[in-house]
Amino acid sequence: MRITCAKPLIILLFLTYIAGAYSFYDDFEDNDISDWEIRCAGGNWSASSGMVHGNISTSPGALVPLNGCVFLDCTVSVEATGVHAFGVLARLTEEDFGILAYVSPDNNVARIRLVENGNLGATLNSFSTSFPSGVTYSLSFTCVNNQLTFQISVPSTNQSWEFSATDPNPQTGVCGLHMGDEPNASWDWIEVEGTEIGNAEITWLVTDDQNLGNGDFAFEPGEIIDLDIELTNTSDEPLLNAFGILQSLSPELTVIEDYVTYGTIASGESTYGLSSFVVLTPLATPPDEVYDMRLTLMADGGYQEQLPFSLPVGSGLACNVESGSDGWTWGAIQGGWANDWHVSSERNYTPEGQYSFKCGDSGSGDYSNHHFGYLLSPYINLPLGSEINFWMWIDAQTEDLPEALDGGIVQYGRCDSWIDLFPASGYTHQITAGSSGPFEDGTGVFSGTVPWTQYCISLPDSLAGPGQIRFVFGSDTYGTREGWYIDEINMGDPTSTEEESEQQLFTDPLLSVSANPFHSSVTFSYLLPGVENSSLDIFDLHGRQITIFEITAGDQTQTVNWNGRDSSGNSIPCGVYLARLRGHDQSTVKLIKI
Repeated sequence: MRITCAKPLIILLFLTYIAGAYSFYDDFEDNDISDWEIRCAGGNWSASSGMVHGNISTSPGALVPLNGCVFLDCTVSVEATGVHAFGVLARLTEEDFGILAYVSPDNNVARIRLVENGNLGATLNSFSTSFPSGVTYSLSFTCVNNQLTFQISVPSTNQSWEFSATDPNPQTGVCGLHMGDEPNASWDWIEVEGTEIGNAEITWLVTDDQNLGNGDFAFEPGEIIDLDIELTNTSDEPLLNAFGILQSLSPELTVIEDYVTYGTIASGESTYGLSSFVVLTPLATPPDEVYDMRLTLMADGGYQEQLPFSLPVGSGLACNVESGSDGWTWGAIQGGWANDWHVSSERNYTPEGQYSFKCGDSGSGDYSNHHFGYLLSPYINLPLGSEINFWMWIDAQTEDLPEALDGGIVQYGRCDSWIDLFPASGYTHQITAGSSGPFEDGTGVFSGTVPWTQYCISLPDSLAGPGQIRFVFGSDTYGTREGWYIDEINMGDPTSTEEESEQQLFTDPLLSVSANPFHSSVTFSYLLPGVENSSLDIFDLHGRQITIFEITAGDQTQTVNWNGRDSSGNSIPCGVYLARLRGHDQSTVKLIKI
């Protein structure tokens, strides 16, 4: 139960904590770096006399704290001395991609550069002056989204400098120390301040069955919704007495109920809150509007973490590529792989149109070897019963049918958690064991030579609501073809002619539930006039069927009691579930077991 009068106190503590927080500090007084990890080009790192020392003949060498704090926005500060190249790095991913800032007194230059696959990448900005040697430097590197600022000062000479750069691909990562071609550098201390990210992951469920909602599990203009946010604790320690505060970063969107308790979230455990956030959007919301949201998660011991996400309003999306990318983006899924997605005028399906999305070189040129790139939709809302329809043309490398070396798949995701989707008629090929591409042996893919063809994917009920789709193309290291074209993408209510549904049409279905949330049992009431036989299915949010009730319908309201157990008689865990009355006009309700 929420105690309204406690909310101002909670918010006050929250703001005070952020204003004075720091997330990591080490002064090396224990002469111990066993809890640090050597990354990138390595190097000879050691600790003595209350300092950490580095010696390396290559570049870059990195040292980061084990199980270190993961940041997007942060400030990394150190006190250090060196000769050739010494400084700090930030946002270093597990694949050793990130950014670094360093000073080189013997070259009289300071730089902000990229780290790519553990090697030095592009220089984002450079500053040249007469830097003094043999002195102690205070360095501060600030990263706020894509804005980078490097501050350099030498207290003994009363000198200071500052310059900035733009991060072309802001992403979260760890912070640490950097050296390059350095005979002997020393760091006296390091401090990192910022908003820690990484101990929790987020997904959500939208329920629009109260007040102005229409019950299709999509957030649409003028609706009041329950927003149930599931958190996964990815750290090694439990989060004790956790609670979340939800904020809309846009004044147009109103968060009516913004405080939810989660209790204790064990390491590796996923859980929903004990109640729901409640959100209202104006009736005049523009079509396909996307609102920036932020969930602040707090727990015992001073733990706090901000989890940003985007909440789309609307229902479905249509794109014929004629006005450009239309909010779609593309890139490489992993560092070191190629990406060839772009808007192309080479082939097109739209009547009297000109453009489509292409994975391949410009014109009719081939895609790259060692390709693993995505074409990503904007955030969308998909109601129950939605379909994803698109037209495609493909020419990709295969072996004997049905085996393929290269190919593409379609995925659906929320908050960077992706699952594969499958067209009604199936994929055309499967990846052979001889492929050195990114897909596993046996993965179903579109491949071979296929002229313009429409494909349809029915979205599972458990995925209704906000999310994104992406088209992913992968290739091995030898042999290419023209590529993959995508056009006339429609997501939302069924429009496909590929394959008609064979589901029975029910008349005026009605499903309601009592004692919800429930502890051990729940009662369903339903009315299906003109229908003799049907079924009531219980699913989890991954689309797995928990149990099924064969029911006899009629002109009178009927009831079904469920004891909260699966089809094998096992009690289900606490969480959020979906109950669905089967049929073309099927009714679905959300269940919460506590």
